[in-house]
Amino acid sequence: MRTGNGRIWYNTGMNKFAVSLFALVLAGCLAAPPKPPVNWTIEVASGARVASVAVCAPYGGQRLAVLRQDGSIAFDPRNSFAAAPAAILRDAVASRLGEGALVVRRLALDCRAKGRRDAVVELEIALGERIGRGAAAEPTADGNYTAAFSSAFERAYAQARRELEAAK
Repeated sequence: MRTGNGRIWYNTGMNKFAVSLFALVLAGCLAAPPKPPVNWTIEVASGARVASVAVCAPYGGQRLAVLRQDGSIAFDPRNSFAAAPAAILRDAVASRLGEGALVVRRLALDCRAKGRRDAVVELEIALGERIGRGAAAEPTADGNYTAAFSSAFERAYAQARRELEAAK
């Protein structure tokens, strides 16, 4: 709005909006940058050998599957595997000398217990007609998902191998 003396006056509502917008932009510039995404792997001991590896959906994607308190599954937007778990495990576990198949049924971050996160692995090893099943969970209290998933995988794999040996 222009007054008779040549000055320009603006609506005070518009001034408040402009000041608020400027404050939001300034706060965004001064705030800490968002944390970058983190990639994790699964490390497998050399004793693990099978001919083929598969990771069942929804655990086969690169993103970490999260088991929530209400029992539903969500995907962690910040944490993911460095590659699809099936590829990581196939490269680390599969061997031309091996027999049978490894199927990972669950590979998730279990957040169902309040204040606790566990790396969970459930798998099956099939050798002919015999099937060995293993399951393990490892706390991630220190935030090292690589160590937690690797340890859970090793324990689940060892359990499945023991089950196969007992079935001979």
